[in-house]
Amino acid sequence: MTSRFKLAPSTASPEPRPANPEEFANGAGMVHSQQPQRPLKPVRLNLDLTPDMHERVRRRAADLRLTGAQYVRELLLKDLKDRILE
Repeated sequence: MTSRFKLAPSTASPEPRPANPEEFANGAGMVHSQQPQRPLKPVRLNLDLTPDMHERVRRRAADLRLTGAQYVRELLLKDLKDRILE
């Protein structure tokens, strides 16, 4: 039985191998065969909160006219910026 589908030989050149372990680690976050012009996808973080804390976060975020996620991101950014300035 012969296949109706014919695959053309690949003409793409193989990707260069990393020169050292550091170069390998730096390139591990993004698969190079993907479109390089695409922005990196955000990383999701899950937190376990008590119901009381969750309600307090929601209320404070609403007071600031933010979503809960925006509020938490701003808190994290503020803390990380403060740590850089220390």
